[in-house]
Amino acid sequence: MDQRVREHVEAWVATLSPESRAALYLLLDEVCGGLDVSRHNRFGFLRLRAEFETSGEILGCSLEELRGALAVALGPDLPHRDRPPSALEALRERIGSEGHPDFR
Repeated sequence: MDQRVREHVEAWVATLSPESRAALYLLLDEVCGGLDVSRHNRFGFLRLRAEFETSGEILGCSLEELRGALAVALGPDLPHRDRPPSALEALRERIGSEGHPDFR
């Protein structure tokens, strides 16, 4: 993120309440981690994906950079999702810890 964009993003983030920062961080964290389609209806997912794909044009930075700016603003106590993992998240976790079944 270039310096001009960083200044604009930091100024905007500073106007958000801590609750808004946390909510936006959680949304961006899910999107950057790979939006789990099983948690969204197909139309809503496609619309969200289209919106997020143009974020660089709209915001002047990537979603990962915006998530990073929010993480800095939130400090060491980053929020976490208070919901059970989806089937896709559970599968990712299992493969991450045990390896892919085809390659064991």
